Amino acid sequence: MELAADSGSNDISSLGWDELVALKRQLAGELKEITDKVIDMDRNRSSQINNGIKEQRSSLDAATERTKQIRQEIEKHNADLLSVSDKISKTKNFLSVMEARLPSEKEEDLISAVKSNQSLIDEKKYSGEREKNDILSRIKDASMKLEAIKATRTIREQYQILTAESAKISAQVANLNEERDRLRSKIAEANAELDRLYDSKRKMSAERAEYLSKYDGTVKRFDAINARLDEMAAMRKRQREEYGYNLPSDTLFKVKETAKKKLESGSKLSLDELRLLYTEKD
Repeated sequence: MELAADSGSNDISSLGWDELVALKRQLAGELKEITDKVIDMDRNRSSQINNGIKEQRSSLDAATERTKQIRQEIEKHNADLLSVSDKISKTKNFLSVMEARLPSEKEEDLISAVKSNQSLIDEKKYSGEREKNDILSRIKDASMKLEAIKATRTIREQYQILTAESAKISAQVANLNEERDRLRSKIAEANAELDRLYDSKRKMSAERAEYLSKYDGTVKRFDAINARLDEMAAMRKRQREEYGYNLPSDTLFKVKETAKKKLESGSKLSLDELRLLYTEKD
């Protein structure tokens, strides 16, 4: 139904009984249609919009809260990453120093040398104290080289562990950044949807006010038609009482209307017209 339809612009004073009854039916239909639309707004459309707003606000709040948590987690991971990076740097520097001092002998040869020289000591296969000290010196030298090799291996393993830990933390930060980007898109979409819903709510409120204004105008028109029909019915009754059923329907009423217009315009009225105007019963 077009709200701008100007069904109330017609002058009902020029309409006859049947035309007024037809117009009354039309207006009754318009009132029902307006009422149905307003009820649909209040019960359905308004509820849908409000539920949509509630859902989007909940989603927005959850996404915003998660974004805050992600920021805190990234800050913690970055602090951990900085600490690990510092350890990696120190370990790498120490490892380069140790690797520069590694013996040229293979670890297996040094182990074998320690064992064989230790056997000489255990079995006392030396000619004197001097030879014994030489054997002990060889054992000590080989053992120190072995310790250097083991220490370097341990440092290298620590370096690998720290490197793996750094890669793990970096991956976690990357995943958190991706999640934050997705949440930012979600937040933008939720805000856009909220803007749309609030705009729909404002438009619906204006539309509802327009329907109610139309309803009020239609009710006034409807009441005016009822009053007009009541007046015509009373005149019909009087016409039948005074003149019987010989006059066509609404003849006396039309005469009275003509007399009213003549009186309003200042024209001269006949005696019958004056009597009709001033002897009408309420």
